[in-house]
Amino acid sequence: MKAPQRKADPALCASFFRVVANRLIGHGLVMNNRQSDFLPNEITTVDISGWADILPKRCRVLAANLFADLFIVDTEDAVHMLEVSAASIAKIAVSEEEFRQRCVNDEDGWLLRPLADQCRAAGMNPTADQCYAFTQLPFLGGEYKTENIWLCSWREWISYTASVFAQTKDFPDGSAVSIRIVD
Repeated sequence: MKAPQRKADPALCASFFRVVANRLIGHGLVMNNRQSDFLPNEITTVDISGWADILPKRCRVLAANLFADLFIVDTEDAVHMLEVSAASIAKIAVSEEEFRQRCVNDEDGWLLRPLADQCRAAGMNPTADQCYAFTQLPFLGGEYKTENIWLCSWREWISYTASVFAQTKDFPDGSAVSIRIVD
């Protein structure tokens, strides 16, 4: 899903980019003087071993959007986006610098800004330990709508989606899936 585009003030973006272009990610990147589009820097320590089957070799977590989709850097400095709710990964930038530049306006929709804004407007404001999560995963037919979103610990969400991925990765497309909650 490509999120609807949002127009940004070019002067503000240019000013912001000059300030942060060469900085390391600190407490999450902030684009266009808005609330952070990213989870806190602690996300870089999250366990991603459950996704090993589709990850580049010897990679590291660079950042994550508010939906805990992970931005992964490979050994050649290319950035990949692991969409945990869609159970997919794609190379999105040839370098961290290109990734950061493209996040300023988010024309590719990687940050899901409009949906995050809708969630905030609906009163869902994640703490530093939370992300937006889907009641029904998009790769299982769930929609990218606020009615399908709730707040969850990002560590638990990434672990949960990895578990669902591991259990369904070999299913043919269109297979029926039933999820049973066990206490």
